[in-house]
Amino acid sequence: MPEDVLRAPDDLDGAAAMLHFGFSTEANASDGAVVVRLHGELDMATAPGLTRALGTALDGRPTALAVDLSDLRFLDSTGIRVLITACRRAGTEGCPFVLRAPRRPVLKALRLTGVDRLMVIEPDPVSS
Repeated sequence: MPEDVLRAPDDLDGAAAMLHFGFSTEANASDGAVVVRLHGELDMATAPGLTRALGTALDGRPTALAVDLSDLRFLDSTGIRVLITACRRAGTEGCPFVLRAPRRPVLKALRLTGVDRLMVIEPDPVSS
């Protein structure tokens, strides 16, 4: 069962923040892998919360870390930086890191910025 880690960054308030961004983590007890699922928009306002969550996930020494982008509608350069930083740290610690199922606009941003050449991006099996 996924555990809600953060529904909105600390600096936003109430229901409006919950509509803006959220994510949850899910750990697989059998193999130690962790999945972080993103929802909404990842931008300058919401990136600090994801930075904390990915850092906490990596502190737990997972066998693999996946970031599920299937419910992410928007990604800006600040969010991209968070993903690159986490990927580099994971690589340094020998932890496979993968981005999963980005929607078309998010995938376009990842390709335009060259992120698709820096990390593994798994397509959505439904749209493939």
